[in-house]
Amino acid sequence: MTDNRNTRRDILIEIFVLIILYIIGTLFYHTFEGWNYIDSVYFITATITTIGYGDFVPKTDIGKIFTILLAFTGISLAFLLIASIASYRQKAVGTHLAQGLPILKDVGQGSSKKSQQTVKQGQSNEQ
Repeated sequence: MTDNRNTRRDILIEIFVLIILYIIGTLFYHTFEGWNYIDSVYFITATITTIGYGDFVPKTDIGKIFTILLAFTGISLAFLLIASIASYRQKAVGTHLAQGLPILKDVGQGSSKKSQQTVKQGQSNEQ
């Protein structure tokens, strides 16, 4: 249960950092490239998702350098967020399945009881 809480916390932190990256990027492109806010967000999304339509391209050198840093940071962060969500879902589904299928619990307990009985029988046969 604690592991799921940590994963949830990690997801929220990653979303927060991604939002901060969007804010910084939007302000940067608005200031240095002269793009409006919608175009800036659109370009950041196209870059981070690796779509790269090519309809918006930074013209300044500082814009190109910032875009390189944005691409490395944003793509890595997006993949980290996707991996964290997948991990959370896998743990949640596994927990749900384990709770919802009591037959699995019975099988595990039954086999351990049988093995204990077999060991006891083996010990009594030796004596």
